[in-house]
Amino acid sequence: MSKQSVHKIRSDGPNDEDIDSSSLLAQAHTAREESSIRCMSDWESNAGVEGTVDSSLLPSRKLRDGVAEITADDDDYRGEPIATNSHHGRSRRESRLFRWWSNVVSRVSRSASSLLSQHSPNLTDILDGNEENPLGKIEERRSQQASSLDDGNVSCGAIGLERVEEQDIYSLREEVEFLKKRIAELKSSNKVDEATAVKEEPSRDSSNIPVLTPVQTLRPDQISRYSRQLLLNDGFGVEGQKKLLSTSALVIGAGGIGSTVLLYLAAAGVGHITIVDYDCVEMSNLHRQIIHRDENASNSFDQVGMNKALSAKQTVVALNPTISCTAVAVMIDGSNALELVSRHDVIIDACDNPRTRYLLNDACVLAGKTLVSGSAIGTEGQLTVYNYLTTQEYCCENDSDPEKTTGNNKSSFACYRCLYPNPVPSEGSKSCSDNGVLGPVPGIIGVLQAVEALKVLTGIGKVMHDRLMMYDCLHCSFMNIKKPLARRNCAVCSQHATIRSMKDSEISLANVRGPACDTHDNNMPTLSSEQSISCSEYNKIRENGTPHVLLDVRVPRQYDMCALEGSVNLPLGDLESKLEQVGDLSHGELPVFCICRRGIASAEATRVIRRAIDEQNQTRIHSVHNISGGLNSWVRTVNSEFPQY
Repeated sequence: MSKQSVHKIRSDGPNDEDIDSSSLLAQAHTAREESSIRCMSDWESNAGVEGTVDSSLLPSRKLRDGVAEITADDDDYRGEPIATNSHHGRSRRESRLFRWWSNVVSRVSRSASSLLSQHSPNLTDILDGNEENPLGKIEERRSQQASSLDDGNVSCGAIGLERVEEQDIYSLREEVEFLKKRIAELKSSNKVDEATAVKEEPSRDSSNIPVLTPVQTLRPDQISRYSRQLLLNDGFGVEGQKKLLSTSALVIGAGGIGSTVLLYLAAAGVGHITIVDYDCVEMSNLHRQIIHRDENASNSFDQVGMNKALSAKQTVVALNPTISCTAVAVMIDGSNALELVSRHDVIIDACDNPRTRYLLNDACVLAGKTLVSGSAIGTEGQLTVYNYLTTQEYCCENDSDPEKTTGNNKSSFACYRCLYPNPVPSEGSKSCSDNGVLGPVPGIIGVLQAVEALKVLTGIGKVMHDRLMMYDCLHCSFMNIKKPLARRNCAVCSQHATIRSMKDSEISLANVRGPACDTHDNNMPTLSSEQSISCSEYNKIRENGTPHVLLDVRVPRQYDMCALEGSVNLPLGDLESKLEQVGDLSHGELPVFCICRRGIASAEATRVIRRAIDEQNQTRIHSVHNISGGLNSWVRTVNSEFPQY
């Protein structure tokens, strides 16, 4: 249509005789074509899969002298302009346009199917299986529509073409939704497969600990990974890195201290790390034990978390897959300590109980291994190194009297038993679970332990074997205390030692607190069956409304966290001086029930009150009973929603 004709239509108004119907159809189809392309753009942005539609598949549109030209790189067009000013051109154009559109849809479908097959190599089997396959129906319907156009069965009018286009757009959207759904399902199944895969189990002995061979040269990937350490000019360099890669470290405990020790030893490139921990990850660990993940922790008493050694190993291997790591889920005792210690170059004590500390100290003295020891509780921590220097080195450096040197100890400075010769059973009350700990404090101690271990393994710097470092986080202060020389009568490191084997060591620790999960707690007072009551039995007393006195003997800060309704807080440490107050509550008529967190302190409180009744004639106290298992048992057997800590 010429510009003069267009001007005439605009000036004279519509006239059926002057308007070229084919021109209007071309304009209408151009609008529909733009709408279809917008649909493709919408699909591209909302499909939710990687990849985009090739812009070369989209047609270029030109308007030249009233004739719409559509060109594309597709084989059906071959770059030819398609005239729309005749009946023959119109039907031919409609057929070719639909074939082009079908090809676009097919290419998009193949691209999406390729992405989907990346998630499942057996995509064809999945779609051809028992479940309904909508893709096949969509493809079949599209082929039938294309065939109808080729046979001239579809109306050449704009209405027929629009209906076909709408059906195909709907089919495309239906296909996209199906592909998105399948991708989501396959991703979900992949997670399930990972979760249900053969789970790695921690070792129960030292049989899986490898023997390392000395590293002669660094590989290119090792130079790249450890390059910032290699650049140090303080004696580390290439030789220091080769020593690290050729040595092994034994870390006892994967808790708050062990978390940072393990991360930095692994990152630095210690050739092999063995992690020993019998315990499982709990939700209350995560604020300080940063090597573990939330998904590995238990959040209730009826759920068991992942073993800490195994959880830590997963993080270590993910951080540095070029080193080897072994997880050992055992409790350190006299039967395994010496064997584990003997197979490593440096031992890191990151445990939380005195019995294990004594066992490790004795094993290191007997095996001639260096022990890097650290501890933390509350807002304070401490660090030192035991059994490091040889006697000859120390004598040369300090010109000391050789008479003062020891027999088993290769260092002339005090070992752990020299500093604490008499294990104290009351030490059992000092634990993070009872006294609390500020999360970063054990982490700082662990970092310092990692530094000392690296110095021991590489021989750089001055190892703090002659000092004991004290850290106070509230004042941000570090205080170094000079360690005394080894005791001449030390039970394990002197020439007159009485501990010659790990069996001797274990016998000497019969009354010392061990790990928290140790089933036999030597600090538990012995009570008669009449003096103990289970949580279930006590709950019946509460439900029946029987008058009584519930005495919570925990410290105030624990009592403020959570407590049973109607309880009275009277800490165990104040109990003997406040027995009169207990008598005032009982009036000689109400029975007294004692409760704490684990049933240990309440058992001691029951013993104290019972003795007062028997020996001091406390007639104002009717009777006393211990609630076995404490609040922990209450959560397990009575109320699972009661707060736990």
